[in-house]
Amino acid sequence: VEGVFTEVARGHCDYGLVPIENTTGGGIAETLDAFTEYHENISIYSEVQLEVRRCLLANCKPKEIKKIYARPESFVHCRKWLATQFPAVQQVAVESSGTAARMAGEECGRDTHCGTAAIGSELAGEQYGLHVLFSGIEDNPNNVTRFLVLSKQHAGISGSDKTSMMFVAPDRPGALVDVLSVFKRAGINLTHIDKRPSRRINWEYTFFIDAEGHRDEPAFAEVIGEARAFCRELTVLGSYPRSQRLLS
Repeated sequence: VEGVFTEVARGHCDYGLVPIENTTGGGIAETLDAFTEYHENISIYSEVQLEVRRCLLANCKPKEIKKIYARPESFVHCRKWLATQFPAVQQVAVESSGTAARMAGEECGRDTHCGTAAIGSELAGEQYGLHVLFSGIEDNPNNVTRFLVLSKQHAGISGSDKTSMMFVAPDRPGALVDVLSVFKRAGINLTHIDKRPSRRINWEYTFFIDAEGHRDEPAFAEVIGEARAFCRELTVLGSYPRSQRLLS
């Protein structure tokens, strides 16, 4: 994830796609943390909602599988299925689903009887020479991940927008309530709130919120200014069109 932020921030690519939250696992910590480092050089340009469909990829029979590579979240999302189908198989966590498929593909290429599998997409299987043994292995068939499109560009007003912000509140009673109350008084709906350690001071937190509206709308910009007065710091990460449909 941090690599995507880096490439967009350096101008090596026009757009980057990163996960921000999942209906099963919640907020994606790696993405939230990256915003604290790269917020000055990138902006959120759009959002995408994608159905999570995971497959078990391998080049052997199911009974021959001895080891499964996957990112930690994939093991969590498929925990019940794995416990039922492969209770004694070794689970090896790696940094991404692509890495899992690549490593499994390389091992299968060296030894066709290695018994290595990976959890990933059908596309990852095609890319790294693995077959789909089982599809739809996630425990929750309604699992959805929301992704953000990163860019150096700013999206204009569409009429149905969100604005993502991060802020640090002062260490005093009621400080967080004061910030959030600004949006309540203005009748602005907050669609998401999360927090991460600031990584600067122990027990200090950076809060992340999504609010309905666009920062270029005068009334909304005024609300942001009022909220900023209650914060030690507040940064607008981007205003962008709301996702209107679910992709599969």
